[in-house]
Amino acid sequence: MFCAAVLLLSCTRNEQREEVALPNVAPDTVVVSWSVVSRSSDRRSMHIVLHASRELITMSRSATGTMMSVARTVSEEDYAKLVGTLRSLQCCALPSSSGERSDPSEAKPQLEINFGDMQCEIELWDREWREGRARECGFAFALFHHSGFVPDPPVDEPSP
Repeated sequence: MFCAAVLLLSCTRNEQREEVALPNVAPDTVVVSWSVVSRSSDRRSMHIVLHASRELITMSRSATGTMMSVARTVSEEDYAKLVGTLRSLQCCALPSSSGERSDPSEAKPQLEINFGDMQCEIELWDREWREGRARECGFAFALFHHSGFVPDPPVDEPSP
């Protein structure tokens, strides 16, 4: 008598995905925006908006005045990751600056967030966006949109 047994093994990843509370807003709502208006003729300005529909629009004006606008749709995964990061960093808890400009060419970038249950506008000077949690919030969105963080620092200031 001959007996054969077949054993099937299944391998699956046991990944735990953290649930992210996605913005509960209309698809045409701007959920995150980053604006830098340069106060110097040799630096570029930019405005980047992310809609709840996952459309990302990057608009920039070069120091010479050339305007450019690019739109693309971001993946659901990248969108959820950004929302989760901005929530976990508690970016809306950052206070806007009330201080004075330290350099005549310093810009005051603004980060706006509207997740429905969480809304804020944060304005900080270039130098303030390079420190602590503000830096983490700014870089989280910069890594997402791939268009830079803040304009280049003044010539006499070391790069971040």
